[in-house]
Amino acid sequence: MIRPLLRHLIFSACLPLLVPASLAAQPASSAPDLHGSGEVVITTGGGSWEAAQRQAYFEPFEKETGIKVVLVPGDRGKLLASIERGQPDADLTNLSAGTITSFIKRDALEKIDYSYFDAETLDGISPVLRHEYGVGAILYAVVMAYNEADYPADKPRPQTWADFFDVKAYPGPRGLSGCGDRLISGGNLEFAMLASGADKKSIYPIDLDRAFAMLRKLQPDVGRWWQMGGEAPQGLIDGELAVSTAFNGRIYSARQQGAKVGLTWHHALVQYDYWVVPKHSPNVVNAMKFLAFVSRAKPQAEFANLMAFGPVNRKAYTYIRPELMDWLPGSPKNADEVVYQDYRWWTATGPDGKTNWERAMARCVSELAR
Repeated sequence: MIRPLLRHLIFSACLPLLVPASLAAQPASSAPDLHGSGEVVITTGGGSWEAAQRQAYFEPFEKETGIKVVLVPGDRGKLLASIERGQPDADLTNLSAGTITSFIKRDALEKIDYSYFDAETLDGISPVLRHEYGVGAILYAVVMAYNEADYPADKPRPQTWADFFDVKAYPGPRGLSGCGDRLISGGNLEFAMLASGADKKSIYPIDLDRAFAMLRKLQPDVGRWWQMGGEAPQGLIDGELAVSTAFNGRIYSARQQGAKVGLTWHHALVQYDYWVVPKHSPNVVNAMKFLAFVSRAKPQAEFANLMAFGPVNRKAYTYIRPELMDWLPGSPKNADEVVYQDYRWWTATGPDGKTNWERAMARCVSELAR
């Protein structure tokens, strides 16, 4: 399910480093009218996510263009099988930046036609989020979060990843993501590198020996290896954990409900998802029109105001509630603090034919058994 904009410049300057230049789509000189007919079929996860998309994206899109939005349950495996049959179950879905490469390798995605996007929209979106096969959907981040009962305002709170790994100076059980699907999205290896002395520009390539040595040292003090996004904040609320990695949106939601939890943005790990169009989509033109519409600043801001995910269009911050600025990974207030995850490194294949993710996974299971 999941991102900054240094006074609008760091975001543009740093993000292009994460993907090859050949994958960054070029802006179009003009954009056609988005009005149309028929439908566009989009996967949905239901719940508050779907409700926010309806309000920010689906209903305004239908009203402006005349194109009907049809929703179907999101099931990545089922969708991929339907794509391989040449009859995709949907015209649009979301993929994490760590997953899109596997779909591209299977020739499962259409290229994005950026000629449907107006120049102002394209100018607000960093090149890495204008992928050849996907348009940025959201930014989110893994942050260091803490229980304010363990670390009240009048006492020192852990601020750096070195602090997180220092249980003598900052005692209390830790929360970290486990192996499996969370090995990449949980950020453990990146945080271990930072704790061991790497600066934000020298995390990659990750030194697996160095990172796992740090994690093994901390292992006796890990009170929970979380997999579901809600586990980390709940562990903090229940007092099971003193400090934990967690998704920024989960901590924001907990705070909104009165929980005494806080976070720091120092070296938080920013991640992002893409909108993608499955290969052989029967409504490919309508899908491109939808992407052009929802990438505009105002729909992006509307969704961010509802769900506290960072918009991919930096111009959206003009319309975002001021009190939300401290909680979004793409906010100008947080631009100097964060690190962007390098998905190229994670998906790179070595001479043995294995990706860095596969090598790291084998070590995670054997050395941490989590």
